[in-house]
Order: sequence, then C-alpha cells, then structure tokens
Amino acid sequence: RDTGAYPSMDGDERQWPLERLAQGIEELKTVLGAAAAPRVDLVRQRLLEAMAARDRGDRTSTLAAIAGAMAELANLGDGLDAAEGAMMRAVAAGFVSGMARDDREAVERHLGLIQARAGTPITPQKS
Repeated sequence: RDTGAYPSMDGDERQWPLERLAQGIEELKTVLGAAAAPRVDLVRQRLLEAMAARDRGDRTSTLAAIAGAMAELANLGDGLDAAEGAMMRAVAAGFVSGMARDDREAVERHLGLIQARAGTPITPQKS
C-alpha cells in the first residue's frame, strides 16, 4: 500500500488534495456554463478513479488518472482562451509532478491555483 504524502483518509478527518479538487470541480459548471458540464463531469470521474486507485495502493494508476483529469481540465481552459489553457496545462503539470514526488508543498500550491482559477474557495490543509 502506498504510504506517500497523500495516503487514504482512513482514520483521518482531513480532506486530501484529490478529495478537495473533486469536491470543488463542480464550480466550473457555473464558471464555464452548461455546455462544459459533461467535460467537468469527466474531470470529476477521473479524480474519483484516482482516489480509488490510491486507496488500492496502485500508485501508477493513481498518477495516470490524475494526469487524465488534469489534461481534461487544461482542455476546459482552452475553451476560455489559449492563454488560459496554456496556464492550466502548466498548473496541472505542476500538480501531477508534485503528486508523483510526494511534494506536499507543490501539490498544495498548485491545488490553490486550480481552486482560484475555478473560483472555488481555497480550503487550507490542516497540519
């Protein structure tokens, strides 16, 4: 079982980055409009798949599902404008890279950027 910086929430009340991102992703439907709803749902589904893989201890599948979710999130940014899409790709790459390295600071920083761009409230991680 993976025991990196972002283990399963077993016995812990905190929301980890994937849970927080999946919870807040619904706000994008308001920001991007009804036409984007199916793609937002796809991002959320991939995040749920990542959480399930993480909880099974399957690090490779976790990172693949996160990368898929982040790529789709960046594609949603392209729907706003090319610069927004490019920025979201950079932020998404930083999030995925941080997860791969178990770099809590990088993950939290990039999650904050994603939440800010989505217009969701930033909920700080408890120590």
